[in-house]
Amino acid sequence: MPKIEVFEKDEDTPIFEGEFTFMPRIGEYISKDIGGYFGYYHVVEIWHREEGDSGIYQACIQVELRD
Repeated sequence: MPKIEVFEKDEDTPIFEGEFTFMPRIGEYISKDIGGYFGYYHVVEIWHREEGDSGIYQACIQVELRD
């Protein structure tokens, strides 16, 4: 299961991380419990960043909250 870091626009730190059984695609939604109700995050960008010079890449996505 890939670990994915989830970012909002112009943020340097993830708003959350999760282990997914799949790689979310642009246009899909991720629903997450955000304090008693579900927030629906629309996936708008996908990228992979290298962790240092390790050759290991971390999956990242950018989302927009759409309630």
